Amino acid sequence: MDQLRVGVVGAGFMGGLHARATAESGFGALVAVADPDLARSNELAATYGARAYADFAGMFAAERLDAVVVATPETLHREAVVMAAKHGCAILVEKPIAATLEDADAMIAACEDAGVPLMVGYILRFEPAYARIQQAVAAGSIGTFLSGYGRRNAPIGEGERIAGRTTVINYLAVHDLDQILWYHPVDVVTVNAKAIRGRIFERFGVADFTWITAQFGDGALAVVESGWALSDGWAGWQKPAAWGGFGDVEMNVIGTTGVVSLDFTPMNLYGVDADEGWKLPDTRHWPVINGRLAGAIRNETDHFLTSVQNGTPPLVDGRAARKSLAIGIAADRSIELGREVELPLT
Repeated sequence: MDQLRVGVVGAGFMGGLHARATAESGFGALVAVADPDLARSNELAATYGARAYADFAGMFAAERLDAVVVATPETLHREAVVMAAKHGCAILVEKPIAATLEDADAMIAACEDAGVPLMVGYILRFEPAYARIQQAVAAGSIGTFLSGYGRRNAPIGEGERIAGRTTVINYLAVHDLDQILWYHPVDVVTVNAKAIRGRIFERFGVADFTWITAQFGDGALAVVESGWALSDGWAGWQKPAAWGGFGDVEMNVIGTTGVVSLDFTPMNLYGVDADEGWKLPDTRHWPVINGRLAGAIRNETDHFLTSVQNGTPPLVDGRAARKSLAIGIAADRSIELGREVELPLT
């Protein structure tokens, strides 16, 4: 089967990973990159022999694309996705699907009207350990689902890097909300959330930590803890980057007859340095093995490209991603109002 002609919108960190994963996949050829920072667009495009554009409108007008990856901040997703749909492109958009439900609904409608697939990049669905939890729950190995608890705390340097563009809920908590919804696909009916405001709030006006409690229609519970204010010295974060621990991460699921527990923090490999202390390098998200990008980002990209080639539904479509976004928005509203919020939102 011929390789898909793929464009990438957004030449930042995630856009660069998607570009490399596409170029190395064997299923797609990276032909174009668009980013308003033309120097950055040129640099990424040149790495893979693609053409660079300063805006995605110019890219869509000039290129014949089969698929596009949108890896911009969520506030910018809508315009790029709607335009890609109008040009008949299959779309992989980074999580969360959007910043608002209005934007998410417009994106979903545009793709459905155009008859093109919309996949949302929830990378943990392609992490073997998280996928095994889903398999265990679906197989009934722990009985009836009672509760899920996800913890995702990142170093403060990560918060300082990105807090001006997003929130801790949209950046971190949505990962675990999506996971628990995958494990237990029942509608959430109420959300209660609390926030802690510290150094990140003082600089950027967004919470340092949040706790979200969501109750499903059948009475089951989800609790998600997220934050981006761990000490920068935590696990040698970005010292050097190749050996930087991402954060303090855990997932626990309890059923009527069993428990599944995942400690994702160490990723099975430890390092120690006299000057920098403990180091916990990434071995699962996007490690490079024998010169080739591997891990969950590879699994996710290959799944997207092959699902487009085969005409099969993506693992995470727009409607599934809208559910975790709605819970996150309800959590923000709960924090603001100081009370429980009911779903669906009105």
